[in-house]
Amino acid sequence: MKQMAIFFLILFSSFIQANPIDEKCSNLTIWGAPQINVEGDNQYICKNGYAMNVNYKTKVSYFVVEHITPKSLANKVASRKDDFREDPDVPVQFRATLKDYTGSGLDRGHMAPAADFGYDAKNMSESFYMSNMMPQNQRNNRGIWKSTEELTRSWASKTELYVITGTIYQKGYKTIGNGVGVPSFIYKIIIQPANKRMIAFLYPNEKLNPKEIEKYVVSVAEIESKANIDISPRIPAELKALEKVSSKYGDWTK
Repeated sequence: MKQMAIFFLILFSSFIQANPIDEKCSNLTIWGAPQINVEGDNQYICKNGYAMNVNYKTKVSYFVVEHITPKSLANKVASRKDDFREDPDVPVQFRATLKDYTGSGLDRGHMAPAADFGYDAKNMSESFYMSNMMPQNQRNNRGIWKSTEELTRSWASKTELYVITGTIYQKGYKTIGNGVGVPSFIYKIIIQPANKRMIAFLYPNEKLNPKEIEKYVVSVAEIESKANIDISPRIPAELKALEKVSSKYGDWTK
């Protein structure tokens, strides 16, 4: 009887750590798709080049995941066309729209950057779905966030990376348009399988100095605590400690 109980406990644990991204587009993650701690009012969606978990309450994704390789970055056949549009995979009442951003003074900030998808015209176009956008401070999006995206691609040009980009909302967060939530913080977590390491950046959604990127390096555990999320549910036990320490920025920029 005891062995049977243990079996069902293991089975249950495996079940709660699985989500549709793991089932339908697991190629975009390495240690399991991020798992929010409170399910409901959300939707997992797999696109061709990235996947996301849309938060129905904020109409912005909890997170977006992608897999970037030297080969994909080198194969530049598609150009940016800025075809921002609603995501037909999201129910109408939970969609962010172009109108929501009008007059807000905020950018439609990419979570999975368009420049990551130059290898395929369809994937590039899909990066402009509003479900891949977050209301972002203009100076943040065009400053430190842009620098972080470029830095990520420079690393990915040498070795494959798995990238998780997400939003964090604090109590009393602002909204624009028809209830689209403005994130209090935004983050980017970069996993490098070759060296079994990861680095995490956590930014307030405000104007920041691009030259101070290193100042915003945090542990993955800090992001997990603030976002109420498990970033890598299937990370090997021997690598779990990686989540608890802040990576040394200098080690990545050598």
